[in-house]
Amino acid sequence: MPTQSMACNFTVTEQVDPHVRRRRDILRAHPQVRGLFGHNRWSALLAAALVLAQLGLAARMRGLALWQPVLLAWLVGAYVAASLLALIHDASHNLIFKGRGANHWAACLANVPLVLWSAVPFFRYHLWHHRAFGDYERDVGVPTASEARWVGNRASRKALWLAFFPVFQMLRTRKFPGGQPYWTGWMSINATVQIGVDVLVLWLWGWQALLYLALSIFFALGLHPLGTRVVQEHFVLVEGQETNNFTGWTNLFECNFGYHIEHHDFPNVPWNRLPRLRAIAPEFYAGQPAFASRAKLLLQFIFDPAWSVYRNTVRLKPGRAGGRHP
Repeated sequence: MPTQSMACNFTVTEQVDPHVRRRRDILRAHPQVRGLFGHNRWSALLAAALVLAQLGLAARMRGLALWQPVLLAWLVGAYVAASLLALIHDASHNLIFKGRGANHWAACLANVPLVLWSAVPFFRYHLWHHRAFGDYERDVGVPTASEARWVGNRASRKALWLAFFPVFQMLRTRKFPGGQPYWTGWMSINATVQIGVDVLVLWLWGWQALLYLALSIFFALGLHPLGTRVVQEHFVLVEGQETNNFTGWTNLFECNFGYHIEHHDFPNVPWNRLPRLRAIAPEFYAGQPAFASRAKLLLQFIFDPAWSVYRNTVRLKPGRAGGRHP
């Protein structure tokens, strides 16, 4: 069984990835789940519609007072950005089109209003989160020991950590296996398109438009109820449960990203079919603790000293000999 010391160390386990076991058991009990595997080409049209909507809102920012783009980004833009991030996530699993190249193009399209090129870097690192789940060396979803130690359980530092989470996650990529060049052809395409779009937005619609787009992604990944997704997904809520769901109504605006247990069980099921997966195999998912309110989780994470970044699971034996752990 896992051993747990929330205040001063990670939760440590020697058990295999629980999603592997549950996937096998579900397929044995409900072989019809295989019918959910595949692609959802409609996601590409949804991405295009969201991109046009976000750019359309950005175009209306010219001449507005500073507080207006900020407020609109908080109330609307963050949710559009979160949905686009969820669609990039599906593309990284080849769940929009069959071919890897087509999924790269779909992700680059969804990336257009997100200011920084992030689609192809996500492709680069995310699949290791599934292949090496909980592996301190290779899973960039696991905080570094120095990161967790710095944050501690102080409210001010937890708020800073959440506000600038993309920076902390970028620093985690230093533990990624070497030997793979960063600047691949797709990375160059993603970066070139994104820089070109940013320059065009600034030229056509002014700095308020670019500020709106930047704040939308900043809130979607930061100090905002949506930003608590990084806490909700894999922070230890109860002993032995390494992944958690979010059941609130805003799942509708996150492309079902709250169905995170189901996604880890079956990463080859697209976002729109995850509720059907849960309906087919309810006995495997019923009764698992979940978060019903991201706003409540935001306040709890920041102000409750029992919550710290150490509240993550690390595997002592992540499928290979000699796996390092903090």
